[in-house]
Amino acid sequence: MSADAQAAPTGLTPLNPEVQRCPYDWYAAMHASGEGAFDAGPLGYVIAGHAELSQVTFDTGGFSSEFYGPEGPQLAGVSPEPWSTEVQEFWATIPKLKNALFSCDPPTQTRQKAIANKSMNIARVRKMEPTIRAEANTLVDSFIEDGRCNFYTAYAEPLPVIMIATMLGMDGDRELFKKWSDDIADGYLAPMDNTRRMEVLRSAKAFIEDLMPRIEARRANPTDDLLSALVNSTIDEEDEQKFGEMAGPRHLTDGELLCAVSQLLPAGNHTTTNLIGNLLIELIERPEVMADLRANPELIPAAIDESLRKDSPLRATYRVCTKDAEVSGTKIPAGALVPMMWGGAGHDPEVFENPQEFDIHRPNVKKHLAFGYGPHVCVGMPLARAVSRIAFEVLLERVDNIRYAAGFTPTRAAQFPFSAYEGLEIEFDKRT
Repeated sequence: MSADAQAAPTGLTPLNPEVQRCPYDWYAAMHASGEGAFDAGPLGYVIAGHAELSQVTFDTGGFSSEFYGPEGPQLAGVSPEPWSTEVQEFWATIPKLKNALFSCDPPTQTRQKAIANKSMNIARVRKMEPTIRAEANTLVDSFIEDGRCNFYTAYAEPLPVIMIATMLGMDGDRELFKKWSDDIADGYLAPMDNTRRMEVLRSAKAFIEDLMPRIEARRANPTDDLLSALVNSTIDEEDEQKFGEMAGPRHLTDGELLCAVSQLLPAGNHTTTNLIGNLLIELIERPEVMADLRANPELIPAAIDESLRKDSPLRATYRVCTKDAEVSGTKIPAGALVPMMWGGAGHDPEVFENPQEFDIHRPNVKKHLAFGYGPHVCVGMPLARAVSRIAFEVLLERVDNIRYAAGFTPTRAAQFPFSAYEGLEIEFDKRT
Protein backbone atom coordinates (compact mmCIF):
# COMPACT_ATOMS: atom_id res chain seq x y z
CA MET A 1 0.00 0.00 0.00
CA SER A 2 1.11 3.55 -0.65
CA ALA A 3 2.13 5.89 2.10
CA ASP A 4 -0.23 8.67 1.07
CA ALA A 5 -3.95 8.72 0.32
CA GLN A 6 -4.64 7.73 -3.26
CA ALA A 7 -6.79 9.68 -5.67
CA ALA A 8 -10.15 8.04 -6.34
CA PRO A 9 -10.14 5.91 -9.50
CA THR A 10 -10.21 8.09 -12.61
CA GLY A 11 -13.61 9.69 -13.13
CA LEU A 12 -15.06 7.97 -10.08
CA THR A 13 -15.60 10.65 -7.45
CA PRO A 14 -18.53 11.49 -5.16
CA LEU A 15 -19.29 14.59 -7.26
CA ASN A 16 -19.60 12.65 -10.54
CA PRO A 17 -23.37 12.50 -11.31
CA GLU A 18 -23.07 8.94 -12.63
CA VAL A 19 -21.41 7.85 -9.39
CA GLN A 20 -24.11 9.63 -7.43
CA ARG A 21 -26.79 7.75 -9.35
CA CYS A 22 -25.14 4.37 -8.99
CA PRO A 23 -21.92 4.06 -6.97
CA TYR A 24 -21.41 0.29 -7.44
CA ASP A 25 -18.46 0.60 -9.84
CA TRP A 26 -16.90 3.22 -7.58
CA TYR A 27 -17.22 0.93 -4.57
CA ALA A 28 -15.74 -1.97 -6.55
CA ALA A 29 -12.77 0.11 -7.75
CA MET A 30 -12.00 1.33 -4.23
CA HIS A 31 -12.14 -2.14 -2.75
CA ALA A 32 -10.11 -3.66 -5.59
CA SER A 33 -7.31 -1.13 -5.03
CA GLY A 34 -6.56 -2.36 -1.52
CA GLU A 35 -6.15 1.22 -0.29
CA GLY A 36 -7.49 2.33 3.08
CA ALA A 37 -8.63 5.78 1.98
CA PHE A 38 -9.03 7.87 -1.15
CA ASP A 39 -8.47 11.54 -1.85
CA ALA A 40 -11.91 12.72 -3.02
CA GLY A 41 -10.85 16.30 -3.67
CA PRO A 42 -13.25 18.85 -2.18
CA LEU A 43 -15.01 16.16 -0.13
CA GLY A 44 -11.84 15.08 1.64
CA TYR A 45 -10.65 11.50 2.15
CA VAL A 46 -13.15 8.69 1.65
CA ILE A 47 -13.07 5.54 3.79
CA ALA A 48 -15.15 2.66 2.42
CA GLY A 49 -13.72 -0.60 3.77
CA HIS A 50 -15.88 -2.52 6.26
CA ALA A 51 -12.96 -3.19 8.61
CA GLU A 52 -11.61 0.36 8.34
CA LEU A 53 -14.99 1.95 9.06
CA SER A 54 -15.59 -0.42 11.98
CA GLN A 55 -12.27 0.69 13.46
CA VAL A 56 -12.37 4.42 12.72
CA THR A 57 -15.87 4.97 14.11
CA PHE A 58 -14.59 4.16 17.60
CA ASP A 59 -11.69 6.63 17.31
CA THR A 60 -13.80 9.65 18.21
CA GLY A 61 -10.74 11.56 19.38
CA GLY A 62 -8.89 11.20 16.09
CA PHE A 63 -11.97 11.35 13.84
CA SER A 64 -14.44 13.81 15.33
CA SER A 65 -18.11 14.09 14.43
CA GLU A 66 -17.93 17.85 14.93
CA PHE A 67 -17.14 18.23 11.23
CA TYR A 68 -18.75 21.67 11.16
CA GLY A 69 -16.42 22.73 13.95
CA PRO A 70 -17.17 23.71 17.55
CA GLU A 71 -19.55 26.46 16.41
CA GLY A 72 -22.10 23.81 15.38
CA PRO A 73 -23.99 22.83 12.22
CA GLN A 74 -24.73 25.53 9.68
CA LEU A 75 -27.24 23.54 7.56
CA ALA A 76 -25.66 24.82 4.37
CA GLY A 77 -24.13 21.64 2.98
CA VAL A 78 -20.53 20.50 2.78
CA SER A 79 -19.48 22.14 -0.50
CA PRO A 80 -16.32 24.28 -0.34
CA GLU A 81 -17.98 26.91 -2.57
CA PRO A 82 -17.82 30.25 -0.70
CA TRP A 83 -21.07 31.55 0.70
CA SER A 84 -22.72 34.32 -1.26
CA THR A 85 -23.55 37.60 0.48
CA GLU A 86 -27.23 36.64 0.35
CA VAL A 87 -26.53 33.34 2.14
CA GLN A 88 -24.40 35.04 4.78
CA GLU A 89 -27.02 37.70 5.48
CA PHE A 90 -29.84 35.16 5.70
CA TRP A 91 -27.80 32.84 7.93
CA ALA A 92 -27.34 35.72 10.36
CA THR A 93 -31.14 35.80 10.93
CA ILE A 94 -31.39 32.13 11.99
CA PRO A 95 -31.00 30.97 15.62
CA LYS A 96 -27.78 29.00 15.87
CA LEU A 97 -27.55 25.26 16.40
CA LYS A 98 -25.06 23.72 18.83
CA ASN A 99 -23.47 20.36 18.16
CA ALA A 100 -25.65 17.48 19.36
CA LEU A 101 -26.20 13.75 18.72
CA PHE A 102 -24.48 12.74 15.48
CA SER A 103 -22.62 16.07 15.17
CA CYS A 104 -20.90 15.81 18.56
CA ASP A 105 -18.62 13.31 20.26
CA PRO A 106 -18.73 11.17 23.39
CA PRO A 107 -19.16 11.62 26.28
CA THR A 108 -21.67 14.41 25.57
CA GLN A 109 -23.10 12.50 22.59
CA THR A 110 -23.48 9.37 24.73
CA ARG A 111 -25.53 11.23 27.32
CA GLN A 112 -27.72 12.95 24.74
CA LYS A 113 -28.31 9.69 22.92
CA ALA A 114 -29.41 8.05 26.16
CA ILE A 115 -32.23 10.60 26.40
CA ALA A 116 -33.41 9.87 22.85
CA ASN A 117 -33.18 6.13 23.44
CA LYS A 118 -35.70 6.39 26.28
CA SER A 119 -38.37 7.29 23.73
CA MET A 120 -37.06 5.50 20.61
CA ASN A 121 -36.11 2.11 22.03
CA ILE A 122 -37.41 -1.23 20.76
CA ALA A 123 -40.00 -1.60 23.54
CA ARG A 124 -41.48 1.84 22.83
CA VAL A 125 -41.56 1.17 19.10
CA ARG A 126 -43.31 -2.17 19.59
CA LYS A 127 -46.12 -0.38 21.40
CA MET A 128 -46.45 1.85 18.34
CA GLU A 129 -46.79 -1.04 15.88
CA PRO A 130 -50.63 -1.12 15.89
CA THR A 131 -50.60 2.61 15.10
CA ILE A 132 -48.05 2.12 12.31
CA ARG A 133 -50.18 -0.67 10.82
CA ALA A 134 -53.36 1.38 11.06
CA GLU A 135 -51.71 4.35 9.33
CA ALA A 136 -50.33 2.06 6.60
CA ASN A 137 -53.77 0.61 5.95
CA THR A 138 -55.32 4.07 5.84
CA LEU A 139 -52.80 5.12 3.22
CA VAL A 140 -53.46 2.00 1.14
CA ASP A 141 -57.21 2.71 1.41
CA SER A 142 -56.59 6.08 -0.24
CA PHE A 143 -55.19 4.62 -3.47
CA ILE A 144 -56.14 0.94 -3.70
CA GLU A 145 -59.24 1.45 -5.83
CA ASP A 146 -57.26 3.42 -8.42
CA GLY A 147 -55.04 0.51 -9.41
CA ARG A 148 -52.04 2.82 -9.63
CA CYS A 149 -50.26 5.53 -7.66
CA ASN A 150 -47.14 7.58 -7.24
CA PHE A 151 -45.66 5.26 -4.64
CA TYR A 152 -43.55 7.91 -2.97
CA THR A 153 -46.21 10.54 -2.44
CA ALA A 154 -48.97 8.04 -1.68
CA TYR A 155 -47.13 5.70 0.70
CA ALA A 156 -43.34 5.76 1.09
CA GLU A 157 -43.19 9.43 2.12
CA PRO A 158 -46.25 9.94 4.36
CA LEU A 159 -45.95 6.79 6.50
CA PRO A 160 -42.46 7.48 7.93
CA VAL A 161 -43.11 11.19 8.48
CA ILE A 162 -46.41 10.47 10.24
CA MET A 163 -44.67 8.08 12.61
CA ILE A 164 -41.64 10.21 13.50
CA ALA A 165 -43.91 13.24 13.98
CA THR A 166 -46.09 11.12 16.27
CA MET A 167 -43.07 9.96 18.27
CA LEU A 168 -41.78 13.52 18.61
CA GLY A 169 -45.27 14.79 19.47
CA MET A 170 -45.27 17.27 16.59
CA ASP A 171 -48.70 17.64 15.09
CA GLY A 172 -49.10 19.84 12.04
CA ASP A 173 -48.70 19.91 8.28
CA ARG A 174 -46.94 16.64 7.50
CA GLU A 175 -46.20 17.62 3.91
CA LEU A 176 -44.41 20.67 5.28
CA PHE A 177 -42.54 18.48 7.81
CA LYS A 178 -41.46 16.30 4.89
CA LYS A 179 -40.12 19.26 2.92
CA TRP A 180 -38.28 20.58 5.95
CA SER A 181 -36.86 17.12 6.63
CA ASP A 182 -35.54 16.64 3.12
CA ASP A 183 -34.03 20.11 2.95
CA ILE A 184 -32.43 19.85 6.39
CA ALA A 185 -30.98 16.41 5.59
CA ASP A 186 -29.32 18.00 2.55
CA GLY A 187 -28.21 20.92 4.70
CA TYR A 188 -26.31 18.59 7.00
CA LEU A 189 -24.68 16.33 4.44
CA ALA A 190 -25.04 17.22 0.76
CA PRO A 191 -22.76 19.24 -1.52
CA MET A 192 -24.67 22.27 -2.79
CA ASP A 193 -24.38 25.63 -4.50
CA ASN A 194 -25.61 28.94 -3.10
CA THR A 195 -29.01 28.71 -4.78
CA ARG A 196 -29.68 25.43 -3.02
CA ARG A 197 -28.22 26.81 0.20
CA MET A 198 -30.86 29.54 0.23
CA GLU A 199 -33.65 26.99 -0.29
CA VAL A 200 -32.34 24.84 2.55
CA LEU A 201 -31.80 27.76 4.93
CA ARG A 202 -35.33 29.05 4.32
CA SER A 203 -36.66 25.63 5.31
CA ALA A 204 -34.35 25.54 8.33
CA LYS A 205 -35.57 28.92 9.53
CA ALA A 206 -39.23 27.96 9.07
CA PHE A 207 -38.61 24.71 10.93
CA ILE A 208 -36.90 26.49 13.82
CA GLU A 209 -39.71 29.05 14.04
CA ASP A 210 -42.20 26.19 14.27
CA LEU A 211 -40.13 24.23 16.78
CA MET A 212 -39.24 26.90 19.36
CA PRO A 213 -42.82 27.41 20.63
CA ARG A 214 -43.16 23.64 20.95
CA ILE A 215 -39.99 23.54 23.08
CA GLU A 216 -41.33 26.29 25.34
CA ALA A 217 -44.67 24.48 25.64
CA ARG A 218 -42.94 21.25 26.72
CA ARG A 219 -40.96 23.14 29.34
CA ALA A 220 -44.17 24.52 30.79
CA ASN A 221 -46.23 21.34 30.42
CA PRO A 222 -44.21 18.13 29.93
CA THR A 223 -45.86 15.35 27.92
CA ASP A 224 -45.09 11.74 27.07
CA ASP A 225 -43.25 12.18 23.80
CA LEU A 226 -39.70 12.38 22.52
CA LEU A 227 -39.61 16.16 22.31
CA SER A 228 -40.63 16.48 25.95
CA ALA A 229 -37.97 13.93 26.95
CA LEU A 230 -35.31 15.94 25.14
CA VAL A 231 -36.47 19.21 26.69
CA ASN A 232 -36.88 18.06 30.28
CA SER A 233 -34.27 15.35 30.84
CA THR A 234 -30.87 16.26 32.21
CA ILE A 235 -27.35 15.20 31.37
CA ASP A 236 -24.46 15.26 33.84
CA GLU A 237 -21.47 17.23 32.53
CA GLU A 238 -19.30 16.14 35.42
CA ASP A 239 -16.15 16.12 33.28
CA GLU A 240 -16.89 19.02 30.93
CA GLN A 241 -17.46 22.77 31.13
CA LYS A 242 -18.42 23.65 27.57
CA PHE A 243 -21.11 26.15 28.33
CA GLY A 244 -19.45 28.53 30.73
CA GLU A 245 -21.24 26.96 33.67
CA MET A 246 -20.25 24.76 36.56
CA ALA A 247 -20.08 21.07 35.76
CA GLY A 248 -23.08 19.04 36.86
CA PRO A 249 -26.60 18.10 35.76
CA ARG A 250 -28.11 20.41 33.14
CA HIS A 251 -30.81 20.53 30.50
CA LEU A 252 -29.98 20.66 26.82
CA THR A 253 -29.61 24.22 25.59
CA ASP A 254 -31.93 25.66 22.95
CA GLY A 255 -29.16 25.30 20.40
CA GLU A 256 -28.66 21.63 21.25
CA LEU A 257 -32.41 20.99 21.15
CA LEU A 258 -32.74 22.63 17.74
CA CYS A 259 -29.83 20.54 16.51
CA ALA A 260 -31.11 17.26 17.97
CA VAL A 261 -34.64 17.59 16.60
CA SER A 262 -33.35 18.83 13.25
CA GLN A 263 -31.50 15.51 13.04
CA LEU A 264 -34.23 13.24 14.42
CA LEU A 265 -37.03 14.49 12.16
CA PRO A 266 -35.21 13.75 8.87
CA ALA A 267 -33.49 10.65 10.31
CA GLY A 268 -36.93 9.27 11.15
CA ASN A 269 -38.41 9.68 7.70
CA HIS A 270 -36.03 10.80 4.93
CA THR A 271 -33.92 7.65 4.90
CA THR A 272 -36.85 5.34 5.65
CA THR A 273 -38.68 6.69 2.60
CA ASN A 274 -35.63 5.90 0.49
CA LEU A 275 -35.37 2.43 1.99
CA ILE A 276 -39.01 1.61 1.21
CA GLY A 277 -38.70 2.91 -2.35
CA ASN A 278 -35.36 1.19 -3.01
CA LEU A 279 -36.68 -2.15 -1.79
CA LEU A 280 -39.89 -2.01 -3.80
CA ILE A 281 -37.88 -1.41 -6.98
CA GLU A 282 -35.75 -4.46 -6.19
CA LEU A 283 -38.92 -6.52 -5.74
CA ILE A 284 -40.61 -5.26 -8.90
CA GLU A 285 -37.52 -6.28 -10.85
CA ARG A 286 -37.49 -9.67 -9.07
CA PRO A 287 -41.15 -10.79 -9.01
CA GLU A 288 -40.16 -14.23 -7.73
CA VAL A 289 -38.69 -12.59 -4.62
CA MET A 290 -41.80 -10.47 -4.15
CA ALA A 291 -43.93 -13.62 -4.37
CA ASP A 292 -41.67 -15.29 -1.80
CA LEU A 293 -42.14 -12.40 0.62
CA ARG A 294 -45.89 -12.37 0.09
CA ALA A 295 -46.06 -16.08 0.88
CA ASN A 296 -43.52 -15.83 3.71
CA PRO A 297 -43.78 -12.42 5.38
CA GLU A 298 -41.25 -13.52 7.99
CA LEU A 299 -38.63 -12.99 5.27
CA ILE A 300 -39.41 -9.26 4.99
CA PRO A 301 -36.82 -8.23 7.62
CA ALA A 302 -34.11 -10.09 5.68
CA ALA A 303 -35.18 -8.32 2.47
CA ILE A 304 -34.97 -4.99 4.28
CA ASP A 305 -31.45 -5.77 5.51
CA GLU A 306 -30.34 -6.83 2.03
CA SER A 307 -31.70 -3.60 0.58
CA LEU A 308 -29.89 -1.65 3.30
CA ARG A 309 -26.68 -3.47 2.44
CA LYS A 310 -26.90 -3.06 -1.31
CA ASP A 311 -28.36 0.46 -1.44
CA SER A 312 -27.81 2.13 1.90
CA PRO A 313 -30.32 5.03 1.95
CA LEU A 314 -27.67 7.12 3.70
CA ARG A 315 -24.43 6.30 1.93
CA ALA A 316 -22.16 8.45 4.07
CA THR A 317 -21.78 10.64 7.10
CA TYR A 318 -18.71 12.70 7.92
CA ARG A 319 -15.88 12.95 10.39
CA VAL A 320 -13.07 15.47 10.55
CA CYS A 321 -9.54 14.19 11.11
CA THR A 322 -8.26 16.00 14.23
CA LYS A 323 -4.60 14.98 13.82
CA ASP A 324 -2.46 13.27 11.22
CA ALA A 325 -3.72 9.72 10.98
CA GLU A 326 -3.14 6.46 9.14
CA VAL A 327 -5.87 4.07 8.00
CA SER A 328 -4.70 0.68 6.73
CA GLY A 329 -1.40 2.19 5.66
CA THR A 330 -2.90 5.30 4.06
CA LYS A 331 -2.09 8.71 5.53
CA ILE A 332 -4.84 11.28 6.18
CA PRO A 333 -3.78 14.81 7.19
CA ALA A 334 -5.15 16.69 10.17
CA GLY A 335 -8.11 18.87 9.31
CA ALA A 336 -9.30 16.69 6.43
CA LEU A 337 -12.99 15.97 5.98
CA VAL A 338 -13.59 12.22 5.99
CA PRO A 339 -16.74 10.79 4.36
CA MET A 340 -17.52 7.53 6.15
CA MET A 341 -18.96 5.48 3.26
CA TRP A 342 -21.35 3.13 5.03
CA GLY A 343 -22.80 2.23 1.65
CA GLY A 344 -19.35 1.23 0.46
CA ALA A 345 -18.96 -1.12 3.42
CA GLY A 346 -22.00 -3.02 2.16
CA HIS A 347 -20.10 -3.76 -1.06
CA ASP A 348 -16.85 -4.87 0.55
CA PRO A 349 -16.08 -8.24 -1.11
CA GLU A 350 -14.01 -9.25 1.90
CA VAL A 351 -17.30 -9.43 3.82
CA PHE A 352 -20.08 -9.85 1.23
CA GLU A 353 -19.73 -12.29 -1.66
CA ASN A 354 -20.98 -10.95 -5.02
CA PRO A 355 -21.98 -7.62 -3.44
CA GLN A 356 -23.87 -6.27 -6.48
CA GLU A 357 -26.32 -9.17 -6.33
CA PHE A 358 -29.57 -8.85 -4.36
CA ASP A 359 -29.96 -11.95 -2.19
CA ILE A 360 -32.43 -12.02 0.70
CA HIS A 361 -30.91 -15.32 1.85
CA ARG A 362 -27.42 -13.87 2.24
CA PRO A 363 -26.21 -15.53 5.47
CA ASN A 364 -24.34 -12.54 6.91
CA VAL A 365 -26.59 -9.73 5.70
CA LYS A 366 -26.92 -8.24 9.18
CA LYS A 367 -23.24 -7.27 9.06
CA HIS A 368 -24.10 -4.27 6.89
CA LEU A 369 -23.34 -0.84 8.36
CA ALA A 370 -26.26 1.10 6.89
CA PHE A 371 -27.30 2.35 10.34
CA GLY A 372 -23.72 3.27 11.20
CA TYR A 373 -21.66 1.48 13.80
CA GLY A 374 -20.28 2.04 17.26
CA PRO A 375 -21.07 5.19 19.26
CA HIS A 376 -23.05 6.79 16.45
CA VAL A 377 -25.25 3.87 15.41
CA CYS A 378 -28.58 5.41 14.39
CA VAL A 379 -30.87 6.09 17.33
CA GLY A 380 -33.86 5.79 14.97
CA MET A 381 -33.01 2.25 13.87
CA PRO A 382 -35.86 0.50 15.77
CA LEU A 383 -38.43 2.88 14.29
CA ALA A 384 -37.01 2.62 10.76
CA ARG A 385 -37.06 -1.17 10.91
CA ALA A 386 -40.61 -1.31 12.24
CA VAL A 387 -42.04 1.22 9.77
CA SER A 388 -40.40 -0.39 6.75
CA ARG A 389 -41.35 -3.93 7.80
CA ILE A 390 -44.98 -3.07 8.47
CA ALA A 391 -45.13 -0.99 5.27
CA PHE A 392 -44.33 -4.12 3.24
CA GLU A 393 -46.46 -6.46 5.34
CA VAL A 394 -49.51 -4.28 4.69
CA LEU A 395 -48.70 -3.58 1.05
CA LEU A 396 -48.16 -7.24 0.14
CA GLU A 397 -51.27 -8.29 2.08
CA ARG A 398 -53.49 -5.93 0.16
CA VAL A 399 -52.17 -5.58 -3.39
CA ASP A 400 -50.84 -8.02 -5.96
CA ASN A 401 -48.98 -7.91 -9.26
CA ILE A 402 -47.14 -4.71 -8.37
CA ARG A 403 -45.39 -3.38 -11.47
CA TYR A 404 -44.09 -0.19 -13.02
CA ALA A 405 -46.82 1.96 -14.51
CA ALA A 406 -47.01 1.91 -18.30
CA GLY A 407 -44.24 4.06 -19.77
CA PHE A 408 -42.40 4.48 -16.45
CA THR A 409 -38.72 3.62 -16.03
CA PRO A 410 -37.06 4.19 -12.65
CA THR A 411 -34.23 6.73 -12.64
CA ARG A 412 -31.76 7.01 -9.80
CA ALA A 413 -31.39 10.47 -8.33
CA ALA A 414 -27.99 12.12 -8.83
CA GLN A 415 -27.26 13.07 -5.23
CA PHE A 416 -24.68 12.52 -2.54
CA PRO A 417 -24.70 11.09 0.09
CA PHE A 418 -28.22 9.62 -0.25
CA SER A 419 -29.48 6.71 -2.35
CA ALA A 420 -32.90 7.30 -3.88
CA TYR A 421 -34.92 7.37 -7.08
CA GLU A 422 -36.50 10.38 -8.75
CA GLY A 423 -39.95 8.82 -8.65
CA LEU A 424 -41.85 5.56 -8.64
CA GLU A 425 -45.12 5.22 -10.56
CA ILE A 426 -46.70 1.81 -10.04
CA GLU A 427 -49.75 -0.19 -11.09
CA PHE A 428 -51.16 -3.12 -9.16
CA ASP A 429 -54.15 -5.39 -8.66
CA LYS A 430 -56.29 -5.28 -5.54
CA ARG A 431 -56.14 -8.54 -3.63
CA THR A 432 -59.47 -10.17 -2.93
